[in-house]
Amino acid sequence: MGDRRQALAWEESWATPAALAALGAVVFVVAAIVVAAQVGGGGESELLRNVDAHRGAQMVSSVLQAIGVGLLAVPLYYLFRAARVRSDRMRGQLVGVVVVAPLFLAALAILSGISTLSAASEFVSDEVPRLLAKGVQLNSDRADEIANDMIAEAPLRGLAAGFGIAGQLGFAVAMAYTCVHAMRVGLLPRFWGSLGVALGAVSFLFFQFALLWFIYLGVLLLRRDGQPPAWAAGEAVPWPAPGEKAATELSASGQNEEPPPIEDPQEPAERGQSQ
Repeated sequence: MGDRRQALAWEESWATPAALAALGAVVFVVAAIVVAAQVGGGGESELLRNVDAHRGAQMVSSVLQAIGVGLLAVPLYYLFRAARVRSDRMRGQLVGVVVVAPLFLAALAILSGISTLSAASEFVSDEVPRLLAKGVQLNSDRADEIANDMIAEAPLRGLAAGFGIAGQLGFAVAMAYTCVHAMRVGLLPRFWGSLGVALGAVSFLFFQFALLWFIYLGVLLLRRDGQPPAWAAGEAVPWPAPGEKAATELSASGQNEEPPPIEDPQEPAERGQSQ
């Protein structure tokens, strides 16, 4: 009982920070996308030239994205811990993946930004004059090929790729694993739990959609009165299977209905004799 009370007290004290972190993560990533729109280009050559011309915007976008994805560690850890308290089947060792995966993605954003800045500076200072001297158009396929090679060979690109692979795989495992157990113990409704599992599994392809799921989690943590019963109970309150729910509703409706009156079989005969 003491452990349960301590868990509920911890969850109550950290519910608002975790919710704000979930919602803030979305805000920071969206802001990063808006800032990055100033830098984008139609091809690699144009991209590097735009990055070199807007170096501040490129770095700001990388920092905003790093903060956004890094903040996901807070609500993900919060949900993992809440589910772990209510389930003995969860592997507590995976908490490291839950925390580290978003931080690796944050490192990816910073390293990619620095690497792209380095490639842009070298491309504009060295390759652009050479291409112009040879009469090659800066928006040609040849210029894009050179720019693409410089991006791939830029400093820190290999390190960024390593953080990216580890972070993406770890985030997919962490989100899917946390959501499936949170759904089993009743912390998440079946729809949102299943959606979280699916989005987590494909987050390395559709990370933005997985990110939007955290809007729901943030709202859920803020609306204490609208949460599933497992939150207030401090223990698992599994959702009934569809068949069990239907059987329970039929049983309840049957108990509320009054049984039809039983007629006495001798009553019609007595009525006939009296007539």
